[in-house]
Amino acid sequence: MAIKELVYATKQQLESATQRSFRHSHIYELFAACFGFNTRASLDAGHVMAVMERAPVPVASSLATLHRRLAELGYESVADSAGTALLSIIADQCLGVASVESVIDALQQDHWAYPEEWYEVDEDDEASDSESAGNPSPSLDPAKIALLVDGLNGTASRGSAAAHYALALIYRGEDLSEEEGSSYWYSLMEQGRDLDGAQLEWATAYKTQLLNAEREAIHLNEAARLGWADARLDIALEKAQRAEHRGDYGQAEHWYKEAAGLGYVEAMRSLAWLAEGTGDVDSANHWNHQAALHGDVDAMRDLIDEDDRGKLFQSWVWVYLAELLGTDLRRSTLRAYHDGGLYAGQEYDDDQGGPLYVAGDEGVQLESLSALEDSRARDTAQELFSRISHP
Repeated sequence: MAIKELVYATKQQLESATQRSFRHSHIYELFAACFGFNTRASLDAGHVMAVMERAPVPVASSLATLHRRLAELGYESVADSAGTALLSIIADQCLGVASVESVIDALQQDHWAYPEEWYEVDEDDEASDSESAGNPSPSLDPAKIALLVDGLNGTASRGSAAAHYALALIYRGEDLSEEEGSSYWYSLMEQGRDLDGAQLEWATAYKTQLLNAEREAIHLNEAARLGWADARLDIALEKAQRAEHRGDYGQAEHWYKEAAGLGYVEAMRSLAWLAEGTGDVDSANHWNHQAALHGDVDAMRDLIDEDDRGKLFQSWVWVYLAELLGTDLRRSTLRAYHDGGLYAGQEYDDDQGGPLYVAGDEGVQLESLSALEDSRARDTAQELFSRISHP
């Protein structure tokens, strides 16, 4: 259900419950009040209404806001009955609100969280993020996203980069259609062939997929134009990977550098591999070093093995930094595994016998530093860790 349909149906129910006429615009205001917002404009500034997985439980301050707004808008005489009707509609429809940023988080994590209650929005703190990292992600219902998309489109039309990016993620996802499309039947439909049954469904599904891909590209590009970093990163990575796939390593390098500039560590590693492929040792060393500084433990190991060979102090810095990040580079991970047969790939069991192979890492082995140098290496690693943890 889109927002206009919801507002129209709510208006009818309120008028039936109260025997009073309600202005269309006031329904929007009252919905905002139900979720603790003083005005619709304050809700629209960074939040959207959506259908949730389960009915939320309103908090006391939101109920007070609703009662106050009913009085301010001229419905004080029917405030109780109107409020009851509104809350019933919200419960029946499982309606809730979410910040655009929390919608993005839920979409990127590819899961839908289940908060214990309908969280309160404190408008006194609206200058900061209303949903900070401590607040739960919205329990959005991925099967009923029309209201969410409607709200995001409205927010995007007002120049919100975040809303454009959320829409791009939605149109990129697989929740919009359960049908598997067919380019073959779609091409026949475009040529004028009359289709029916499953053939028509496949062709229509493919047409919808094309339309969603077009919508994704539009919103992704607009989000990037408006400065949303994740959108810029998505575009850079897609172009880099396509260029690499077709063998255009110059373009691949250009776009991987764009992604690396946005702090994407895997792009730095890709640049190191591209440089190694062309024999550019200095560039490979540079990008491995950048990846290591951003917390990539594999890059640290590569630097110890190759680029920092002979640099004992720096190698110990990488060892201690990796340790702070949860990886002991000195620990051997060498293990024997079954080679073929029923237990292929599993850790070797002498009772089963048979052929085996050894895989893993024997661990870094370095000469010891002096006590003074060792302390300095640990301090340097701690400083680098702090930069990674608090960029």
